[in-house]
Amino acid sequence: MRDRAAVLKDVLWLLAMVGALAIGFRLWFGLGATTNLSDAVPWGLWKILNMVAGVALATGGFTVCLLVHVLGIERLHRLVKPAILIAFLGYGSSVFALALDIGLPYRIWHPFVMGNPHSFLFEVAVCVACYFTVTIAELAPIILERFPRWWPVVRRLRRAIPVLAVLGITLSSLHHTSLGSLFLVTPQRLHQLWYSTWLPVHFIVSAMGAGMMVVVLVTMMWYRLHEPDALQPEPAAEISPGDARAEDGAPSRLVELGTLAAVAAGVLALLVVLKVVDLLRTGAWAALLAGTWESSLWLTEVVVGGLVPVILMLSRGRRRRPGPIAAAALAAAFGLVLNRLDVGIFGYLRDAGAVYVPSLNEWAVGIGVIAAAGLVLLAVAEAFPVFDDGWRQRTVLRRRFRPDFDSLSRVWRTTLGDRLARLSWLAVLVVPLAWVALDPAPAAGRNPREAVQPPRAVDATRAVLRIDGNGDAAWAVTFPHLDHRRRLGGEASCPRCHHLSLPRDHATPCSRCHGSMHAATDLFDHGSHLAEVAAKEHLGGLHPANLSCPFCHLPDRPTSAVTVKPCLECHHGDMTPSPSFEKPHDLRLAPSYQAAFHRHCVPCHKREAERQGRPELAECRRCHPTAPRVVPLELPALAGPALQDPSLATRADTALVAVRTADPPVGS
Repeated sequence: MRDRAAVLKDVLWLLAMVGALAIGFRLWFGLGATTNLSDAVPWGLWKILNMVAGVALATGGFTVCLLVHVLGIERLHRLVKPAILIAFLGYGSSVFALALDIGLPYRIWHPFVMGNPHSFLFEVAVCVACYFTVTIAELAPIILERFPRWWPVVRRLRRAIPVLAVLGITLSSLHHTSLGSLFLVTPQRLHQLWYSTWLPVHFIVSAMGAGMMVVVLVTMMWYRLHEPDALQPEPAAEISPGDARAEDGAPSRLVELGTLAAVAAGVLALLVVLKVVDLLRTGAWAALLAGTWESSLWLTEVVVGGLVPVILMLSRGRRRRPGPIAAAALAAAFGLVLNRLDVGIFGYLRDAGAVYVPSLNEWAVGIGVIAAAGLVLLAVAEAFPVFDDGWRQRTVLRRRFRPDFDSLSRVWRTTLGDRLARLSWLAVLVVPLAWVALDPAPAAGRNPREAVQPPRAVDATRAVLRIDGNGDAAWAVTFPHLDHRRRLGGEASCPRCHHLSLPRDHATPCSRCHGSMHAATDLFDHGSHLAEVAAKEHLGGLHPANLSCPFCHLPDRPTSAVTVKPCLECHHGDMTPSPSFEKPHDLRLAPSYQAAFHRHCVPCHKREAERQGRPELAECRRCHPTAPRVVPLELPALAGPALQDPSLATRADTALVAVRTADPPVGS
C-alpha cells in the first residue's frame, strides 16, 4: 500500500526543519539580525501572516459551530470536528509565531498581569487566549473518546458543547473586530483604500467567509489524500441537496462541502458589497481609479477573494463538483491573506517611504510554523476520529506495511520506504544548506565598509590624523587635529567634540561608541546593569539581580525604556560629560560614525563659510578632497541644538550627497 500523504508529509517536514533552524537563529541573534524590520515598517511577516491572517483563516471553528449548534443546520454536523481542529491549530500556531515576533518571547505572559484595559492589543491578547482555551475544551472530547476510561469526562464535555460554542463565538467575534480596530489609530499612515471606520466590520465578515472556505479546503485535501472516492461527483439524478445521501443516511461529503461553501460565498458577497459601499462612502474610489499599485492590490483581493468564490458557487451544479468547490475555497483563502497583508504592511509603505522585503529567516519561520501545524493536523486526524472513523483501519495498515528489518545486516531493507530514515536523509541534506543560507552571523562581515576603523596618526606626534572609518580611500579625511584645537581655543575646546566617555573611562575614542559607519550602535548592556546595581546596593536573595529594577525604573510603572531614569542621573560622575553636551534622556543608542562627525563638522564649516565669505568651506571637498564634487544643500533646520536628533543628522548626511557632479575639466 502506498501512502498518498507521504510526499506531502516529507515536504512539510522539510519546511518545518528549516523553520526550526530559523527559530533558533532568531532566538540567539535577536530580531535585528534575522529580520528586515525597521522603525518605518515595524510589523512584518510573522505578525501579519501568522497572527493577523492566521487567526482569520482559523475562524471556521466558530462559524461552523454557529451554523450547527446555534442555527441548527445539522447537515453540516460532520464538519464541526475538522473546524475545531483547524481553529485549535490556527490559534495555537499564531500565538507561537507571535511569541517569536515580540522582542522578549519569554515575556508573552506579561499582558495578562500588566495589561492595559484601554488597549485594543490587550483585548486581542485576552480574547485569543480565552478562545484558544475554548478550542482545547471543544477538541478534548474528540481526543478522549478513543480511550474508554475517559468516556464519562467525554459525556460531560459534550453536554457543555453548546455553551462552549456560544462562548467561542463571542470571544472570536470580539478579537476579530479588535484586530480591525488596531489599524484605526493610524488614519494618516494607512492608505485610504484600506483605512475606514468600518475596518472592524470588514475584519469579522471576511474572517467568517474565508474561515468556512478554509474548512472546506482542508477537508477536501484530507479526503483527496486518504479517501478520494468520497469526493466523486453525484449522479445527475441526485444533485438535489435533499436527495444526495450517503449510505448511512447522512448527506454526501460533496453535499456538505458544497453547502458550507455556498454559505461562505454568501458571506463573501456581503463583504464585497460592504467594501464597495465603504469606498463610495469615504470617497476613496478616486484612489481606486488612480492606477497605482495599491489600487491593483485592492482590486485583486476583492475580485479573487470575493467575486470569484461567489461566481463559482452561484450554480448548483458547480456546488456538487470538487473542482469548483476547491477553486472557490482556495481563492477565498488567498484573498483573505492578501487583504491582511495589504492592511498590515503594503498599505503603510507609501507613508513610510521604505520598501519592506522579508528576510529569508522571516519566510522560513512563517512558512515553517504553518508546515508544523499541517503536520500536527495530519497526525491528529490519522490517529483520532476527526474527519471520519477510519483511524483504526489506518493504524492497522501502517503496522502491516511497515518496512522489514534485516536481522543480519541490522539495517532497513527498504530504507527510503521508512519514514524515520527518509526524514533523517532530509535533515542531513537540508539542514546544512539552510544553515548557510539563514545564518545571520556573517552579515556584518559581508559589508566590510560598515565596521568602523579608528583614525590613524599621519605623524609621530599625532598632530595630523587620517580619518577613514569605512576604508573608502576616496572619502578619507586628513584632519589637522592640533591645528584645529589651537584655533578653537586650546584644550578648553576639546569637549566640543569629545563630549562623553564610557563609565570609568576618561579617554574613550569615538569608534568605541559610534561603532557602525551608517547604523546606530546599541551601548546598553542590560545584564551587566542588573548585576552591577545588585552588587552596588548589596541586594540579597537567590537572584538578587531581579530585585534591581526599581533602582533604575520608575516605581508602579511597567519596566520599559519609557519609564527608566536618565542615564546621566547615575553616571554623571563616571562618564565625564562636557558642559556643552546637551543631556539626552536616553544614551542607549549612539548615532552612526558618519552622523557623529557630520553633526560636529558640517554646522561649524557652514558658520565659518558665512562669516568669512568663503562658500568653499562648506563644500564636502573641503574635508574629502579626493571624492567626487558634492554641492551641499541648505539645511537651516539643522543648526544649533536640533543636531542632537540623530534622524536630523541622517537627513543632513543625505542632503550633503544629494547633488553630485563630475569633477570640473582641467583649467575651468
